[in-house]
Amino acid sequence: MHITMGHADAGLVTRVTEAHSPGMGSVLPEMVSSRSRRWTMTKLGAIALAAAFVFHPAGFAWAQSSAQMTAKQRAIADLKQVAYAGDARAQVRLGLIYLTGDGVAKDDPEAMKWLRMAADQDNPVGERYLAEMYFKGRGVPADNMEAAKWLRMAADQGDAQSQHNLAVLYTQGLGVPRNLREAANWMRKAADQNLADAQLALGVFYENGQGVTEDPIEAAKWYRKAVDQENVPAMNSLALLMATSANTTVRNPQAALALAQKAVASGGNPDYLDTLAAAYFANGQTDMAIDTEQKALAKDPENDSYKKALQRYLGAAHGSR
Repeated sequence: MHITMGHADAGLVTRVTEAHSPGMGSVLPEMVSSRSRRWTMTKLGAIALAAAFVFHPAGFAWAQSSAQMTAKQRAIADLKQVAYAGDARAQVRLGLIYLTGDGVAKDDPEAMKWLRMAADQDNPVGERYLAEMYFKGRGVPADNMEAAKWLRMAADQGDAQSQHNLAVLYTQGLGVPRNLREAANWMRKAADQNLADAQLALGVFYENGQGVTEDPIEAAKWYRKAVDQENVPAMNSLALLMATSANTTVRNPQAALALAQKAVASGGNPDYLDTLAAAYFANGQTDMAIDTEQKALAKDPENDSYKKALQRYLGAAHGSR
């Protein structure tokens, strides 16, 4: 799983991407209760520290002109003065600068120092990043319990991304006892603040009855909220739900097909192709389903779920001839 940041203080956001990176914890088998949720729950199942936190991609600084670098050095010096004066937001930004090496040499202990200063002032963003440092063991020994402690402090202050991340910890039992009901409660708090990743995850909980009563209508509602924010994984999840659900209120093959096509257009993720195949099949376009599932298998030849789906579509095609 790869964790990405939306902006400088975006925090540890479990954003679903095609790439995998080492996480902490494993996928929980009991949370993968249907093919429709296999992929999403895999990505929700682990926590990792972002490779880049703020401002620019790693390695960007060398391409800047000497004048730009001089201006950045001055800006960092000014930021230090504000941070030393006790401004928590400046402390967080300075901590992130040392994490990324943006205008300074990378220095995890120095980053840790500034983030802790902000966290000690009850700054929720500082607390959230401090939690990440403990998760990854950057600047300090890795400590899930300490990470969870700081993350909860941020979540208790209403920080939506911390609430989301704390929910993920409860799904895994990382630093906290595993508790799906508690996970769902925290995920709802984040979703209610319009965090798309939390809305997607809450939809997963409702679709599979994890920590909440199974409810496909409620699942579709939360997926739709994330889709309205152009969250592509939510497009995939909602499309698959609408294509395969037995609930007549939720099932909508035509809408599923349009949404699945939009998700596939965003990139070559084989799970999106798998969903598109299911949508074609739900619309009676068996040949298209076969062709699309074969494309998914070409990208992931060992995927048993894709193989079973393809056999089902082939069987239906032969039965109609």
